[in-house]
Amino acid sequence: MSAERLAIADREVAETFEQTSIAWQAIPHWDTGDPGQNKVSNDIVNGPGFLNLALDDEPFNATLAQLGSPTPDALLAEVMAKSADLAASVDATVLNALASSSPSVPLTSTTTLDLMNFLIDARAKVEDAGYRAPSCLITNTDGLKALNAFTLGSYPVLDYILSAANINSLHRATQLAVLKPTAPNKGSDLHKVRMILIGRRQRIAHGAAADASPGEEPVDLAVSALPSLEVDGENASGSIGMSVQIRYVTRIKDTAGVVVLLEP
Repeated sequence: MSAERLAIADREVAETFEQTSIAWQAIPHWDTGDPGQNKVSNDIVNGPGFLNLALDDEPFNATLAQLGSPTPDALLAEVMAKSADLAASVDATVLNALASSSPSVPLTSTTTLDLMNFLIDARAKVEDAGYRAPSCLITNTDGLKALNAFTLGSYPVLDYILSAANINSLHRATQLAVLKPTAPNKGSDLHKVRMILIGRRQRIAHGAAADASPGEEPVDLAVSALPSLEVDGENASGSIGMSVQIRYVTRIKDTAGVVVLLEP
């Protein structure tokens, strides 16, 4: 495997991860600059401590045909698929951390008007904590359906709801469908509306959090090893063991800047 082809594949990992990870698009990240770092400060002013960085990887086997073909297409197809799997794994971990550690607002009703009122209440919570820039909302599929429900006049009001709640970025995450912070997951929970509102101090465009400064935000991702490709070597079957990986931890620096909205 030439150095050029390895570089192309490694770049594809970073690009695919950025394009497919909700957490990467919605939450700023801090590159520690030290791939061997094991711990980072939690940056909580009234409760300083440390967080352990964890490795998340998706291993796969590449054949000699993939590695030695005239074009890198076959290898890149495998790399892109595994990078998307890695992004989904990271999203599940990050969203679970947010849902488990943030104040919640019960969604006792999911009608259009009530959803707007609950989101305005969530807006008030993050604004009172100092996060007055437009927020980011992550919801599951049922939440997206509820937000896009038509009014009695057969008119969608999603844009009006987002404007009232000062939200400029909306993401749909399947992983939210199975999150229930205070009790074990149950089958009946799979079709409940779930939302996470992330307050912001900076004005960040939709999907552009990767380019934003993490210092001002209530939550960020501390990353010691950015999404990349690792070549592990030959395995027993004669193929080449490889993996796409990232080493990171979710830092919730101010729980008041994140609000979880859950349908009971």
